[in-house]
Amino acid sequence: MKLPIAIVGFGGHGRVVAAALEASGRQILAATTLTPSAVDSSATKILLLTDAELIERYAPDQIELILGIGGITPTCSESSKWKIVQDFQQRGFRFTGFRHPAAWVAPSAIVSPTAQIHAGAIVQPGAVVRNFAIVNTLVGVDHDCVIGEHCHLGPGTSLSGDVRVGDGSHLGTGCNVIQGIELGVGCFVAAGATVVRDVAAGEYVRGVPAKTFVPRVVTG
Repeated sequence: MKLPIAIVGFGGHGRVVAAALEASGRQILAATTLTPSAVDSSATKILLLTDAELIERYAPDQIELILGIGGITPTCSESSKWKIVQDFQQRGFRFTGFRHPAAWVAPSAIVSPTAQIHAGAIVQPGAVVRNFAIVNTLVGVDHDCVIGEHCHLGPGTSLSGDVRVGDGSHLGTGCNVIQGIELGVGCFVAAGATVVRDVAAGEYVRGVPAKTFVPRVVTG
């Protein structure tokens, strides 16, 4: 019997995760947010807690966790998501993922049990989707692609065959990547970009064709 789920992070992406879990018949016990009182309680029937309150209320053998944290910006790395996962795992909690019933995954594809395959996504033969990767709404992952840990493929992204996406990379909405391209660890591809060359680790690219850019640093 599957355990009920708590969603870690309940912003916009967290609500999409909740909808996918409900469509999959999973029970959602709670969700965490930094400020539960700031969320309109009439908009959800899910119990909202802080991370600390969740840890105090539930033992690791009572629930499974799933990440509800989605996108990043050029000034916000994936490191915070890694840390959140590690903090919970060190306390004995286990994470899970899902395949939305409206997604299609080829039998020969290998998908981590902690990955998220959202509605309308297609994962073709020979593809590999690793731990905590997000294959968002209407994403196409073609044959033999490898999606690294904690990657986020934004809605409508299309990867041609044999594309490699390094750990912690973020591809914005509607990106297109031609066949055989390698995207390095922690790279950032802006929304709508078309990638026709390899992208180095930590590189930021945008445009058609995609070219390097320097992210604007926002200071207080």
